[in-house]
Amino acid sequence: MATDEKKSVRGTDISKRAEVIRNWEDFLNKYMGICNADEYDEVKNPNGYINLGTAVNNMCRDIIVPRLTSPHVWECNLDLLQYREGYGILKLRKALATVMTEFLCTHEPVDPEDLICVVGVTACLDILAHCLADPGEVILAPTPIYGRIYTDFMQRAEVKLWPIPIISKENDELSPILNIEKVKKAYEDAISQKQVVKALILLNPSNPLGDIYSSELLMDIFTFCNEHDLHVIMDEVYALSIFNGSPEFHSALKFPTLPNKNKLHVLYGISKDFGIAGLRIGAIHTRCKPLKNCLRQLSFFHDIPFPVMDIAAKFLEDLDWLKKYLSINRQRITDKFKESLDYCRRMGLNVRASAGGFFLWLDFRPICGSSSFEQERDFFLYLIEKAHLYIVPGEELFCAQPGWFRLTFTANPDHVNAGLKRLEEAIKNYSKKV
Repeated sequence: MATDEKKSVRGTDISKRAEVIRNWEDFLNKYMGICNADEYDEVKNPNGYINLGTAVNNMCRDIIVPRLTSPHVWECNLDLLQYREGYGILKLRKALATVMTEFLCTHEPVDPEDLICVVGVTACLDILAHCLADPGEVILAPTPIYGRIYTDFMQRAEVKLWPIPIISKENDELSPILNIEKVKKAYEDAISQKQVVKALILLNPSNPLGDIYSSELLMDIFTFCNEHDLHVIMDEVYALSIFNGSPEFHSALKFPTLPNKNKLHVLYGISKDFGIAGLRIGAIHTRCKPLKNCLRQLSFFHDIPFPVMDIAAKFLEDLDWLKKYLSINRQRITDKFKESLDYCRRMGLNVRASAGGFFLWLDFRPICGSSSFEQERDFFLYLIEKAHLYIVPGEELFCAQPGWFRLTFTANPDHVNAGLKRLEEAIKNYSKKV
């Protein structure tokens, strides 16, 4: 048989699983790459791309870099080049446990043995989806939501995200909120369409809306999920990035009693609050022993390099330094949020009243319309191609209503200032074009 005939019989040279992702294009990574390849610099590259789409915290580099690069923290020796536990060295898990206990105000001290550490919260979501649900089953999630979560669930575990729309197609409120009725309706809709619901995920504070959920709502959700035998995944990666004057943040680990503590799994990482995303440290806190055993096995596929774990542990061990840093970081993001919010409102834009996180949730419906995502995409491409400005359209964050965008205000402050000026000019020119 000729070679070409053999290929036609066999089909492709990759698995069915790989066929699903062969042409998968991750929107957020694609445009981050475009910006990185031609990055804005006020002096060296004033026409480069300004990235206000990626969720980064660059507000405290002047504090982080000296601390991180001190000889006490950043060092390497032969002992650090050996094999160690796949789910995080004890030194790192102890440091993270102390940080979580201290700053998340947990009801009881976090036990390092309840932590599984892997290369970022993305990896946490991937292995949790693998362990909590089978291919084709669903996890409920309030939307709009950080777009990568769909990929993290679907790309390898083949688990689907089922929306709990906070912003619906018809909703015209500027700041609609999550409530237990919306959770119940989404669950009933999924069941009515013969979906198998295995879990619910909450980002608290939420991304992109910046909401902080009340303790009453959280307990209602925990109770509802327990009644329907659902796991709850709490992503608290922005927990320490709350604006001054905002409602109190309640970690899921703060509750003295829970309907089912074995079905509550809390995620934390150091990428956002501490602005060191490149170290790739994420942690899953769970008390469920069977799940813990499975996660430890899978963690070998997401193993953090030993030198990186050592650096992160040393970075996190000085609580006094962390307290000072977090106070400064909180004040800076609060000030920058207010400054950016005021600028956008002076442009005539409606902006959601966020309580924490890194984002402005902007209403561009008066500019690009609200009748179709095609109009939203046209405005997005205009910003990229004409203004060299990247912000994230709501469609990519599973927003049901066209016309909303997410802007990261915690990027390099100079980039944010220049980006807002570009946005103002682009709105004027786009309005003329339309």
